[in-house]
Amino acid sequence: MKYIIGIDIGGTKISIVLASYAGRILHKVKFKTKTGSATRKSIQDILHFIAGLLTYRKIKRGQLLGIGIGVPGPVDPKREKIERSPNLPGWDKVPLKRILSKQFKCPVFIENDANAAALGEKHFGAGRGISDFAYVTVSTGVGSGIISNDKLVTGARGAAGEIGHATIVTGGDLCGCGKRGCLEAYASGTSIGKYAARELKKHRSSMIPKFCEKKGIVTGEAVSLAADHGDQLAIQIRKRAADYLGVGLANLMNTLNPKRIILGGGVLESTAHFWKPMLLSVKREAWKIPHQSCKIVKTKLRRVGDLGAIAVALERLRDK
Repeated sequence: MKYIIGIDIGGTKISIVLASYAGRILHKVKFKTKTGSATRKSIQDILHFIAGLLTYRKIKRGQLLGIGIGVPGPVDPKREKIERSPNLPGWDKVPLKRILSKQFKCPVFIENDANAAALGEKHFGAGRGISDFAYVTVSTGVGSGIISNDKLVTGARGAAGEIGHATIVTGGDLCGCGKRGCLEAYASGTSIGKYAARELKKHRSSMIPKFCEKKGIVTGEAVSLAADHGDQLAIQIRKRAADYLGVGLANLMNTLNPKRIILGGGVLESTAHFWKPMLLSVKREAWKIPHQSCKIVKTKLRRVGDLGAIAVALERLRDK
């Protein structure tokens, strides 16, 4: 039997899965991401857990066909190195591909996490059989992966599809990338939490603080939970973010004319007070022709990060 390893590296956690060549997940381990001066320890953890999975399944050299990795931020398509990621400080200088290929004697492929998720949708999800679609994740940040003519679009330096850093409001709120007015600064879970914290300081009555896990730290999840319980401020904040996201999706439609846009990420785990305002915004802002030819759907993949990492390896191996 032949196997694939998929590694989904996030700002807070790393997930490693062992899968069959058909893409069926057999085992999974998850652990905390370490950054900055502790990055080396995370690399050691990755090596340790992969070795453990291979030992557990008694996988011999030659049975492991490849390792696919999804990471937040642009990836240089030629060198397959992380260019820069605000969520992974200290990782941009790590020769992860060289380290893993040397240790496990197999090909290693690295891709931006949203691009990886788009490949996951292409192989296992709502993108199967569709040659032109975009996957958009709305979570801690906002990112997208673009499939055009059945191929992943990476751009000259791997930064294609960074819809989260398209300017929505000129001179607007500060984004984590250093620019102002980015879509990510208005529609992401992080931005929803920040805006809610500002609104709460105006002494507005709200249930939002009751849903905050840590006192004084407002999150997008807390806003979503409060909205689900009928809190009017939370509902208003969710609708505001949905409207901005709709503007971003309309721009994506007008630029790419995809047949489908697939949405994922934590912000959309609950679609209440979000989905309809978003669709109304898209209809308002999109040009008629691309709007009529595009369907917006929510992902049905529960483990899109894991499946995306697997799909990175499958796509590259099958291209060889």
